[in-house]
Amino acid sequence: MPELVKIPSASAEFVARFDRPYLGLLVSDRPKVFEAVMMALLPFDFRLANTEIVSTGKPVEEKLILRIPDRGISFQFGAEEYRFGKDGSSWATAPEDAEIWRAAETALLTESGAKVRSCSVTSAMHLQLLSKTREEILAPFISSPFKQLLAEKQAESFGCHIRFADGEVLIDHSLAYANGIFLKFSTRFQGKPSIDDILAGVRGDEEQVFKMLDVHEATEASK
Repeated sequence: MPELVKIPSASAEFVARFDRPYLGLLVSDRPKVFEAVMMALLPFDFRLANTEIVSTGKPVEEKLILRIPDRGISFQFGAEEYRFGKDGSSWATAPEDAEIWRAAETALLTESGAKVRSCSVTSAMHLQLLSKTREEILAPFISSPFKQLLAEKQAESFGCHIRFADGEVLIDHSLAYANGIFLKFSTRFQGKPSIDDILAGVRGDEEQVFKMLDVHEATEASK
């Protein structure tokens, strides 16, 4: 039976890369795009005070960031990409977060005319085990030569990083939570699927990684 885990901390970030640099987002089009995104976010408690313009003198690094701190949400855009971030992410808040994401994205792409070439979602979380030790969960990922070494030395941490054609997975000891595992995985998409399809793809990848680790998030019913 899968080990039950709590997820005390999680975050997610979506990155959409444009098909080419849109320099208008740095100069001529910025005011109208900024206003359009701002108006789209106002119904979700956005405040102008939570806006930051980052300018280093390099066009590729210049960006405008709009935040909704009470919701842990940020939306930023530059000439080559836009990002939507969520601290304290969970599937319970995903429908509401997606509504905010969709509003900001629609305003940006409609006003700028930018086209998305590819996109990705990176999810990071800490898994706190409820009965087993993390060494028990991570043991299957340790190769035989390292297991021989572990018989002589006590490991202070352990990491496993796997790259795929359409994503990657990182597993390590959590430094923030006792008996915890840090998990980070990315899901990549060609073009720009719908937000619902993106969330479904990320959830499917999360389920696969949880199955690989043989863990399951604890709910009130399963505790």
